[in-house]
Amino acid sequence: MSSDPESADYSSTAMSDESDRDLTLVTLPKNRGCMPALYNAHCLCHCCYVCQFLLYLLIFPLWAKWLIVNPMPTEYWHQDYDPFPLLQNDFDSEIELRRQMHPMIEMSTIPHSASQCNYSCSAWRGFRTEEMNFRVDITLNDSSLAKSNAHTVFPVLFASADFQDWWVVADKRFASPTPFWTEHTAQAGKTFAYVTDSCTRPPEGNARGAEQYTGAYILACVTWSPQSLAQLGAAAEVTDKDIAQHCSSVGGVCGWSCESSIPPERLPGCNAHGVIEVTKTSFAGRKHSNANFQGEVSMKECMEQDASGKCQTKEGGFSTWSCHRCQYDPKQLEDASDIRRLGIIPGEGLPSGLLSPVASDIAAATGESAEGPTIYTSLPKFKVALSGTDNPSGFDILPSPSVLLFTSSVATSGLWRPLFKDDVKTNPPVPLDASGKPLEATTADDEEEEGETRAFEHHFSRHRMHLDQENRITMDSEWCFGKQGPLYLVACAVNGSIYNGHHGLFGGFEAGQKVAPPPFNDRCLDVTGRCGHACLPEQPGLQNCTIDGRIMQDKLIGEVEAERNETTPVWLFCYMLLLGFCIKVAVLCPGIFRGYHHCRRYDPQLTRDLRFINVCVPAAGEKKAVILRSLIGAIGCMPKECETRFHVTFADDCHMVELRDLFQLLANIVSAIPGARTAYSYEEMVRQFFQAWVEDTKKMDIGKLRVNSSEPLDADISDRLSGVATLRSLRKNNWSFMDDSNLGRLAEGVKQLQQALGTSNVTQFDLHRDTVLDWEPADPNLLALRLHYLARAMPTEDERTVKSQHVAPGIHYYKVPVDADNSEWLMLRTHSQEMVYGLQDKDTKLSHMVPIHTSRGKPGALNFAANYLFYYASKPENLLRVDLQDQMPCLFSICDPHHQFQPDFFHTTIPHFFDEYGSLDMDVGFTQCPQYFHELQDKLDYLDSNNAQFFRFHSMIQNYCGGVSAWGTNSTRMLQVEEDDVMWVSEKRRVRGPGGSSRTKQMVERRFFPENCKVEHMASSINQVLKGNRSSFINRRLSYGMASCGNEALATMQRSSEGSVVLWLQSFFALQGSFLWLTFIAFGCFFASLCLLVKNWSGNPVIVEMGIVDKATMATVTHPLVEAFKWFVTLFDSDYFRHKPHLMHDYVSMGLEFTMWIASLIVLLIVVFLITEALKVCRFCRLCSCVKVPDEMRHWGRLLIRMIQISHWIWFWLPFFWIGFNYWNVFARQSYHFSPLGMFVFIMIIQALNWGMVVSSSMRGTLQASMETNEVVSLSMDNLWRSTQSFYIAAPLVLYSIIKGIEDYMRYHFYGEDISFGTGDQRGKMSTWLVKYWSLLLVLGPVAAWIHYAISARRHIGALSSCFIVTLVGLDVLHPCAYLWVGQSKMTREQANKLSWSQALTTPAWWERVIYRVALSQTLSAVIKWLGPLCFVALPFIIFAL
Repeated sequence: MSSDPESADYSSTAMSDESDRDLTLVTLPKNRGCMPALYNAHCLCHCCYVCQFLLYLLIFPLWAKWLIVNPMPTEYWHQDYDPFPLLQNDFDSEIELRRQMHPMIEMSTIPHSASQCNYSCSAWRGFRTEEMNFRVDITLNDSSLAKSNAHTVFPVLFASADFQDWWVVADKRFASPTPFWTEHTAQAGKTFAYVTDSCTRPPEGNARGAEQYTGAYILACVTWSPQSLAQLGAAAEVTDKDIAQHCSSVGGVCGWSCESSIPPERLPGCNAHGVIEVTKTSFAGRKHSNANFQGEVSMKECMEQDASGKCQTKEGGFSTWSCHRCQYDPKQLEDASDIRRLGIIPGEGLPSGLLSPVASDIAAATGESAEGPTIYTSLPKFKVALSGTDNPSGFDILPSPSVLLFTSSVATSGLWRPLFKDDVKTNPPVPLDASGKPLEATTADDEEEEGETRAFEHHFSRHRMHLDQENRITMDSEWCFGKQGPLYLVACAVNGSIYNGHHGLFGGFEAGQKVAPPPFNDRCLDVTGRCGHACLPEQPGLQNCTIDGRIMQDKLIGEVEAERNETTPVWLFCYMLLLGFCIKVAVLCPGIFRGYHHCRRYDPQLTRDLRFINVCVPAAGEKKAVILRSLIGAIGCMPKECETRFHVTFADDCHMVELRDLFQLLANIVSAIPGARTAYSYEEMVRQFFQAWVEDTKKMDIGKLRVNSSEPLDADISDRLSGVATLRSLRKNNWSFMDDSNLGRLAEGVKQLQQALGTSNVTQFDLHRDTVLDWEPADPNLLALRLHYLARAMPTEDERTVKSQHVAPGIHYYKVPVDADNSEWLMLRTHSQEMVYGLQDKDTKLSHMVPIHTSRGKPGALNFAANYLFYYASKPENLLRVDLQDQMPCLFSICDPHHQFQPDFFHTTIPHFFDEYGSLDMDVGFTQCPQYFHELQDKLDYLDSNNAQFFRFHSMIQNYCGGVSAWGTNSTRMLQVEEDDVMWVSEKRRVRGPGGSSRTKQMVERRFFPENCKVEHMASSINQVLKGNRSSFINRRLSYGMASCGNEALATMQRSSEGSVVLWLQSFFALQGSFLWLTFIAFGCFFASLCLLVKNWSGNPVIVEMGIVDKATMATVTHPLVEAFKWFVTLFDSDYFRHKPHLMHDYVSMGLEFTMWIASLIVLLIVVFLITEALKVCRFCRLCSCVKVPDEMRHWGRLLIRMIQISHWIWFWLPFFWIGFNYWNVFARQSYHFSPLGMFVFIMIIQALNWGMVVSSSMRGTLQASMETNEVVSLSMDNLWRSTQSFYIAAPLVLYSIIKGIEDYMRYHFYGEDISFGTGDQRGKMSTWLVKYWSLLLVLGPVAAWIHYAISARRHIGALSSCFIVTLVGLDVLHPCAYLWVGQSKMTREQANKLSWSQALTTPAWWERVIYRVALSQTLSAVIKWLGPLCFVALPFIIFAL
């Protein structure tokens, strides 16, 4: 026999006659390359999945570790204090620390006398307090600030009384003369300034001022020599040689003034900025060997005067200066006050060395007679500044430099004339206002005071320049520094960017705002401090204070400890992430294995290795139309040319008369199908009829079968369901050659069935005893089909007693003699009786009491059916007597009444129980194919009734290690009994006997399906794994189901969760659960290792913290790694790590930890592999045959699957935590912040890996299915969306299931109660109610979140992303919420059109219809299902942008 088409030998057929040209079937040679797996798209997807899984295993924990280890962005440091922006440069680098160890700020000392302190800063009811302040002078001398892009530096003062609590006592608003240091060094800050008069000298002759001062040079000559000043000041004209000889510094402006647009570079020696070009030996483009100019001279126009009367300059070249009009009156002065106004002290004359101008000079200068005033255009007042020079050494020098201003033009090149009138005998020129009137001059008294003051302070001419120390600021604060006594006062230089950056989060300092304690180098460019007992003469010593009253510099600066997100919310968030990661790894881990091989095609000879095949349809009160449809499929899937018995078992626990009659009518139809005297065999005729019947009925739904109503079936549905339409179609096609003589009985049979479908009879019969009806063909050898109607005894029980699984008062039982044979089973059951309290019977040495049923639910019906089939097959007349076929296992398929098997069900299923060589594989415990509801398309399956996420994703992944879970329907189990097995087995009672006696053993009927919980399929799956068996998933639509109402999906979900709770408690606390415990402990250790790995961020690896390796040894290992990392950083020119060596060490330690963690996992897996292989050898040698131990790594994968499957309820709190965490972020101020770039990179990588694994796994499964069956059942976007919906909406349902599951387990364990059946739909209704209101809360919650965000949370970083997340959650559950609330809307379109607007707005049904049409529309569905993935892709970009 050859069951593999690839191995079939067609050579004799293909090559028998070389001249035969009609041959169509040939054998192609196989291409055997060196790496054939890579040529297979299925294998390529497998490789991609494994690579992505390994990357995911590394990246995700690394992300969780990064969330803790990586410092917060510096703008969020010191959140417990008032806002104080941190520096953006590398304040914690070694270079910065060394620089700031030598303070570049000098500040005045703290006064020791109360008279030097100001107590008016604070008062209470008019009385002064101990609060005080005082004036502080601060000098800055730091030339490196410009390298740090700190061009504008402001002062801030901190104060403290104990060096722990600090507060701001002054800032830029109390600084003078400017709010910032105009210069940063003593050299640059030493500036000499001179402000000119408002009017230049009158024009010469008939020339107009506008012509005189266009295209000119304005030169400032600075000298320290009295002789040079006297000689230059007396001259009416000087030459370049004089300038070079007498001026120590020169500089000026050039070009065309009065807001001219002529380029200044047209003048020789003038640059594009309108500045005279000057070097040490040249000016204005002309070189002089005897010149030695020092420093820099600049000129700037005066805009206005500040409160102190000083000139405020503006930036801009000479061409932007604004000229104005002046008036000159040549009238000579006679009043002495005029002389004093010019700075001449009465009785002393001119300062020493200065020459007095003569009248001829005046006339020559003005060119005017004393006939009247002259109006002309003048340059504005401007300021001359000298910087970059030191005082000259020597004795014959002036106290400060003097400046003389000259002008020249191209026409007078080399000659320079004074710019201002220096006449003491005439009135100086005065500026005119806009109306042409002279501005009001100062009074004589003012002039006298001014002159006297000037003469008192200085003793030389009006040409002197004043010293402006621009690197010095005086702080005269109005805020109190604190109480007199111990005081630490710190001067901090802050960058000006803090006032205009940081997204507007910093609005300036406030009086007394709290400041984080030292070190201050994270906030201050430079810092220094003074200490002492303020305003007190006694000066005892202070901590951290030197003898001369300075704060120790190493106490003010130091290595800044980075602030990390080590808050409780972040730890909880990380633990939640790690737990979800562990669960996901456990779910995805089976996908890394290669799948098992099985036979690829059906061959009738395969059935020889099976004792029988059975399809069981268990009924629990369903309508007969539903039952009939399922039975049609059960018969129609009979394998072709089946060489073993094929049984269809109908288990009716309700003992319904109409169902029994239905079974008999169906059996009559099978008998009426013609077999003899036709072109087809009897088997083929039966197959044809039922296959056509299945095709007519497979797409019927609940509504068409009137399940929820008493209305009769439609004529078309009645014809199709009864077989009338099927027979009519066959008569026209395949059976057209047959007449009424052949098909008369069949036509009568389907007509009787149609009539029966039109009636209803809910009468029950013989509940107290078993009813068994068998049908077999007249000639058993013509047809393998056997039909059985089984109605096990379901006697009425006393409502007062516990529905126990052992013999107790109120429980029916029968007695079994100790020497009873299996053939007596049904006969013994007929003698059942109820145990009556007070008349209890007991086991004897001759007989045992056996409960009539230990399960009143579906598992009990399945066990009764299985026992009956083995009982039936053991009858002498039913023995096969072919080789050892009567001792072979059988296949037992379960078909829920709402499902219908398709004709190719067993043609696909049977090969999965055989290996690739066609031999029966005893390790295959069961197969499972997915549920499929044709009327529920993915986009309309609002509550995931198809369970597509499980069948189309998880089952495909689990199948690779043979760990797919069985389901309540569409599963086929392999059952086997030994030849000497008896119908009854002994088990230990779960409850004690009367009087508290010890637990005894009792006899029960043999079980093939667990009866300890409602989720028999899960319990069976666990038992199969513990036995060492595996399963196989068939990814084909081999069964068509009819979906109940949407609420039924929630009830099913609740029952599944509730059963998981019970099953977990039963499995983990049972003797056979040792390997489950081992798997659970391994899972817990994996999670604990991740938590320990993430929790340890001290810089030392875990093995150092645990004492396994000493710190010195680890340092020896990490040092070369750190150096290599430094080299890598240098290679990529990364300043981030170069200036943060401690962070570099943290990252190296973190990488080393993860490397060791991965290595330890690999070592552990190798150890597990070796142990598994050793156990395999022991099992082969029968050294541990009593316990089924794992013999391959895929067996451990199956144990992991089962552990996760029944433990999922433990993680019920995850959706609650995730939703609550995001709402907490919205409504509470966030105390943690992550680097946007890091979060962006990690989230993008993790999202890519997530989707990559989903796509590669789905492609792998669909490609394999397409190659084998040419049928693709793929995972769609709707399926992923529904799984997300289920995650959120099922949270309260699982919590409710936990409560009820614990209640059931307590009843099961302490009272021995039967919990394998439901007691009504109360729990289903409660589940629906919980999900309705919970989903409504999730939909309305985002509205409140956005309102709160708009009102008060906009400034909270992180609130926006949480608003997006809760909105996505609300949109995800919108469909289930709308379906549960308005999905049953009954108002039709015609009814809605008849309503007026007023009626419609006040009609609830109309609103339900509107909400239904809007919320459940296909357009909205398409938008929402893609919105979530798109938002999660876009969210990293949003985080990075914000």
